[in-house]
Amino acid sequence: MTDISQIVSVVNIGLESFYTELTEQNAPAIQVDWRPPAGGDVGLIDKLARLQRPEVEAANAQTIARMMDSRPLWTDVLPAIDAIPGMEGNHLLHSGPPIDFGDMCDPQQRAVEAAAIFEGWVSDRQGLMAKLKSGDIRLRPNYEFGSVGAMCGIISPSMQVIVTDNATYGNRSWSTFNEGKGNVIWMGTYNQGTIERLRWMRDVLAPSLRAALRTRGEGVDVFKIIAEGTSMGDEVHARSAACTLLLLRQLTPMLLAADIERGVVARIIEFLGQNNHSFLSLTLTACKAAADAAHGIPHSTVVTAMSRNGVNFALRVGGIPDEWFIAPTAPMDEAIYYSGYGPADAAGDIGDSAIVETAGLGGMIIGAAPSISSFVGGSMQHARQAMAAMRSICAGVNPAFAPGAVDFTPAPVGIDIRKVVRLGLTPIIDTGVLHKASGVGQIGTGIARAPMAAFTKALAAMPLPR
Repeated sequence: MTDISQIVSVVNIGLESFYTELTEQNAPAIQVDWRPPAGGDVGLIDKLARLQRPEVEAANAQTIARMMDSRPLWTDVLPAIDAIPGMEGNHLLHSGPPIDFGDMCDPQQRAVEAAAIFEGWVSDRQGLMAKLKSGDIRLRPNYEFGSVGAMCGIISPSMQVIVTDNATYGNRSWSTFNEGKGNVIWMGTYNQGTIERLRWMRDVLAPSLRAALRTRGEGVDVFKIIAEGTSMGDEVHARSAACTLLLLRQLTPMLLAADIERGVVARIIEFLGQNNHSFLSLTLTACKAAADAAHGIPHSTVVTAMSRNGVNFALRVGGIPDEWFIAPTAPMDEAIYYSGYGPADAAGDIGDSAIVETAGLGGMIIGAAPSISSFVGGSMQHARQAMAAMRSICAGVNPAFAPGAVDFTPAPVGIDIRKVVRLGLTPIIDTGVLHKASGVGQIGTGIARAPMAAFTKALAAMPLPR
């Protein structure tokens, strides 16, 4: 009998069992992971074909050019009610698409309660429910106002917000300062210490940073810091340690130059320096300002925002200016959990911070942060493969963010809904995981996947060039 390895060379498409049988007999074989485009949906396949047009390619190129040309500067610190156009004195803004309080996940409900207590509107859940029912407190999503919030994403009127100006295109974005770890409302857990910290941030941190910024003619160039930090081990979503220290290098002399008591300066430096996520809020506002500047270009199939509230995921597309596409959040089964917890304990994916991936950072450049390669398999090879997968669903690359850890490979930018649907591959989002009910806050970290249903809805709604 002739040895099969001497007479057969096979490229197998489809069932992997055929490939396995051959390799077990030492026959040369290659397994091709092929799937029909758009999952075989004939209507979507037809839409994909109709969107393969020069007008779409030109619009996508313009969209990512505006993202990359944006120059977000941190210029000010103001009370949210004074900074955010359209915000009213009884508004509580939250992450993700619109949702009623009763439908919110438990962590976001707790965050709303804490913010209402901080504002002095209520003293407990019972009082909150009464004011929500009467309309004395109104819940609105950040995305209706151009603001952005991590995890639960609550912004109340007297919270102080970072003001970021896009020097290239003139638009603005806003976010609160990061509270750090422990009992913090961005993680959906609070106690009296949480409220006291928020008051200190309002009464001491914010005016001090405002005074520090006044000592500088121009604001802090956020993308410039990110460009350096992404070659120092940050992907600026799950890890911002390097960028936080780079920010402090700029802020410290500014604080010292302002008329601020030295003890206050020391406390601010300690507060910001001990929290590796201090820079995250600047990343959010910078990415939001860049993505908003790129929104509204006719025929663009590039995603210009992604947002989650623990129940639903929403995205918008550059070529459909006034519509969001919503689907249930994906299960948190790819995360890494703290001891004693697992996917069954998790709330759904949450936060406006997926704007980071929208702008081509975070999970899109996960290889920039070797310390979190465990999110995608545990090795730098896995991280490089994840980045390559993200490049396959993007309209281009951004040479401004080219991490040294991945041989200066430029970051993928411009998530293209056509490519996502054609390949059946959705974006990686770096994220934290919150407990669904207990109020303990964070129970894990890792990656989430954007749900395909939102992308297929957007593709189906995409108008065709005439």
